[in-house]
This record gives sequence, C-alpha cells and structure tokens, in this order.
Amino acid sequence: MKQYDIYLFDFDGTLCDTTKGIYNSVLYSLPFYGLEEKDPSRLAYFVGPPLFDSYKTLYGVDDETANGLVARYRERYRVKAAEESELYPGVRDLLTELRRRGKTVGVVSAKPEPFLRAIAERLEILPLFDDIVTASFANISSDKTTLITTALERFGVTDKSRALMIGDRRYDIEGAAGAGIDSAGAVYGFGTEEELTAAGATWLLQRPDDLLA
Repeated sequence: MKQYDIYLFDFDGTLCDTTKGIYNSVLYSLPFYGLEEKDPSRLAYFVGPPLFDSYKTLYGVDDETANGLVARYRERYRVKAAEESELYPGVRDLLTELRRRGKTVGVVSAKPEPFLRAIAERLEILPLFDDIVTASFANISSDKTTLITTALERFGVTDKSRALMIGDRRYDIEGAAGAGIDSAGAVYGFGTEEELTAAGATWLLQRPDDLLA
C-alpha cells in the first residue's frame, strides 16, 4: 500500500483492545438509572461512537439521563481502564518502526485524554506518539472530522495526500473523508469489512503491520 508521512490512529479497537473496561463500565452505570442489558453482544456498540450517543441510541434515554450514565461510566472507568486494556499483537512493533522511519505518529480519539494517556502509559506506548488529539470531558458528542482536522493543523499539514487515518469503525473512515485525507480500516478491530468498505476506506488492514507492506 501507499506510504504516508503522517499516521493518525484511532485508539479503542485500533491500537488497543479496551473492551473489558468499556463493557464493565457500561454494565456498572446502567442500574443507577433502572436499566439493564440482557444481550451482552450489544455492548460492542460502545466501542467507537461517543458514549453519549451510544447510551441514547441503545437505551432511548433523554439527554439528562445520557449525561448521568456517562458520568457513572467514567466513575468506574477512570479507576479500572488501564488494567483492563491490552495492545493488539504487533502494535508496539508497528509504532516503533514508523518512528524509526521518521514518520509522524498521532492519536485521534473520542476518549478523553486523561483516560487515554493512563492506558498508553501503562502499556508503554505513550512515548511513541508525537501528539494526542481527543474529545474533552465537556463534549457530549465528538465529531471525528473535527478531531482529525485539529490533528492536521497541529502537525502543520498542508499536503493532505501525505496523511492517513487508521480506525476500526465507520466514524474514523467518514471522519477522514470529511477532513480530506485517506483512511485505512482496521478489520481486526470491531468494525466489519463490510462496514469499513461501505464507509469508503481507502485501504483495509487485516492486521496492524499491513501498514508497512
């Protein structure tokens, strides 16, 4: 595949399997509002989209309740996230090699920065990123196009053909298109090949080191 100079990575489902912490924190939050999840497979919806949107979509709650659920989620997640996350095989080697080749490596994620940094630090990959662009705690919805555009501005990108966004859900692919850059769909994550293709992914990755092919 084409080689780029700037590589922007989604975090959950692309670099790191954070499902245990996400799922457990969702299940922790629900009883506070009289909710329960009888179909655990639906929890996969929380990997990728903003939490606020996921709660509203899956449980049909109003804005106030969705915000309350997000607060309860974060109550547990901030304590347990780092220990309940692990890198996908080959990710550390991939990031190390990209840096060795002189590439710019960034993260663009809807996960609030303190949570992301805590996980990345524990997994010993934080020094491999040139910058991290995330949603703030105040945001109830995180537009990926806006976050990607912010990352491009921080890196001083003028030639967008040099940049690539890598993610496992359609939000990453659509966000890249909105920002005017190519995208790579991480099929090994939580989005399906069909979802990523339909969203318009420039490339598909069966495993992380396909980026180096």
